[in-house]
Amino acid sequence: MNIIMSKLKYTPKTGFEKIIEYFNNSLEINHPVAIAKIVEDTGFSWSFVKKTLTKIKSEYDGFYFEKSGNTWITWKDREHLIRKLEETCSRFLNEPENKC
Repeated sequence: MNIIMSKLKYTPKTGFEKIIEYFNNSLEINHPVAIAKIVEDTGFSWSFVKKTLTKIKSEYDGFYFEKSGNTWITWKDREHLIRKLEETCSRFLNEPENKC
């Protein structure tokens, strides 16, 4: 009975969550890696990894993803990736000053 109950409480991680976990736990700070390395380590397809990294780039800070020569590379510049904040003080830098 306990085995059945513990299985009901377990929610499998999505591929997106597994790649975030991979970045947070496996990559060194400021150490670029090719997508091929992530594909090899995670077992996901190249196209899935590229699509997921594109999504992470738009939603998370501390993460970089760009083309270098004939390959795509990625790296993080902090210990853990964090979601981008929607409301920050930096938004005031882009607004024109109100002149009276």
